[in-house]
Parts: sequence; structure tokens; C-alpha cells
Amino acid sequence: MAARFEVLKDEARLYRVQLRSAEGVVVAVAQGLQSLDAVKHVIASVRESAAIGLVVDMTQPI
Repeated sequence: MAARFEVLKDEARLYRVQLRSAEGVVVAVAQGLQSLDAVKHVIASVRESAAIGLVVDMTQPI
């Protein structure tokens, strides 16, 4: 199974988006979105950020 975005509604009737890894682990969550347009924007933003985002190694002392 490939990673996937899951769209849910919470108790307040707001949308939540989860990014679930291929192994089934939730690796990111966006909560409190008012509309499906906002959901689409969040998903597009995560996809773009993942494609061009920098990797910063925070394990090494400065």
C-alpha cells in the first residue's frame, strides 16, 4: 500500500487530514479545517513541501 491522505470529520464537524505512511503509521495531522477547499489546499501544500523541502540534520552539534 502506498502512503495516503485521509480526510475525516471531528466532533466539532471540522475536517481533519491525516497523512498515513505505507506501513499504516500516521505521520502528519492537520486539524480544524472549515471546508473541503481548505483540505485540498493543505494536501497540495504538503505535497509541494515534501517535494522541495530541505532536509536538515539536527543530530550534529553546531
